[in-house]
Amino acid sequence: MKKLVKYLAILLIFLMPLSAFAEMWSPNRVRVNFRVGGSNADGGIGGKTAKIKCSSTTTTQASCAAYSLEDSVVLSTMSLVEKEASRTSGGFSIHYIMEMGMIVGVHRYTTEYVTAITQTSDWAGTTDGGAAATAVGAGVASGMNAGYGGTGTSLGARKVDGFINFLDLGYFYDMADIVGGMSISGGIGLPLLGAGGSSTIYYGLTGYALNGGLMTEDISADSGSAMSYFVDFGYAFGTHEALFGLRNIKTESSATVSTTKGIGLVTGEEKFTSTGSSMSYSLGYGYIF
Repeated sequence: MKKLVKYLAILLIFLMPLSAFAEMWSPNRVRVNFRVGGSNADGGIGGKTAKIKCSSTTTTQASCAAYSLEDSVVLSTMSLVEKEASRTSGGFSIHYIMEMGMIVGVHRYTTEYVTAITQTSDWAGTTDGGAAATAVGAGVASGMNAGYGGTGTSLGARKVDGFINFLDLGYFYDMADIVGGMSISGGIGLPLLGAGGSSTIYYGLTGYALNGGLMTEDISADSGSAMSYFVDFGYAFGTHEALFGLRNIKTESSATVSTTKGIGLVTGEEKFTSTGSSMSYSLGYGYIF
């Protein structure tokens, strides 16, 4: 809520000069930009630790009950990592530049990527809960390594797709006095025009055994934020304009997940967080009125 108020305050700061110069709202030029390349930070969540507790399966529940161990006792652990395997991203902008140099426009950002989730260590028993738990944990670890595999085992994959519509606000600077035909403009993109997406985990045999019996799991974000910054370089040929643009986009989302099934049971964490950062390069065309 605080971030929304901040965005609205920034929006008002930009729009107040427009209201004072209503007669200058007519666009001086219009521009369109298309993403042609760029770079992205890895969309995977990185390294995590998977845990088997006394409460994880009926087998561990029975073993722990025999020794009067608490459900929360961690018997065995292993390390895993989620890394991005493939990605497709897109971007499209349309900007109107007013007589007074104000830029108002829309940028639509889209992305789709797939990650691979892989085990990076063998299962190992812990010392949590004392000697009895240590013995039970060693047996659990041995059974997991023999039945499902150790280091290098594929645990599953995650597919993510989403879009954000940014309201772009900025300023245009004509550099004709310095370099004929050149211009530079820049500003910010506010995520006020809608966003959406989905995130689904597809589990392998080991993941299925650990997560309480789910082959797939949909994760829905309950909070998130995004911000974009852009810079465009233009060169005019009469009434036409060639454009090259740079845009940085940062995103963050958080989802509350169950700790009795799915990824929350595997990691023992009730929050699933994801962050993203991308740099886009675009080419475009402008028409000067």
